[in-house]
Amino acid sequence: MDGFKNILDQDEFIIKEYKPDRKRFFLSRILTAILILLFMAIPMSIGILIEESLIYLIIPLIVIIVVVIITYLLTKVTYNKRLYAYTNKRVLIQNGFIGVDYKSLDLDVIGASEVRVDFIDKLVGNNTGTIKFGSQATPTNVQGIQAFEFGGIKDPYNVYREIKKHIDEVKKK
Repeated sequence: MDGFKNILDQDEFIIKEYKPDRKRFFLSRILTAILILLFMAIPMSIGILIEESLIYLIIPLIVIIVVVIITYLLTKVTYNKRLYAYTNKRVLIQNGFIGVDYKSLDLDVIGASEVRVDFIDKLVGNNTGTIKFGSQATPTNVQGIQAFEFGGIKDPYNVYREIKKHIDEVKKK
């Protein structure tokens, strides 16, 4: 995986790279799409009760199937471009849909971090979780600001300890 070599400084090197758990990555996006669609289908369900017409059942089912297929295809493209890493200087995220985008956060400014294991992580059962990093400029839990996070990482508590130890070493220098 040489996903970050284009953006590394001359004296910077990758310590470790991580790919999100595939099953968790796909499941979270597909379940989100289905839940949104089901919520939107409630008015159509009322139409079935009032009009007793099968069309109010068939159309939502077709829409749900089409949206799940589209969500799967879009998720496949974004999964292939998703990669996390930490270097001797910063934490990095590679993602994208059309192109490849990068986010970085310098290790010496990280002031907050968080590990979260949610319902989908437990449902997948692959010992996955999310690690969030924050600084004064980009906190971990602020509405409207996308957190700097390594999502769907296997063994999140040990990965967190490993990265946190490295952050502490960098800050001591």
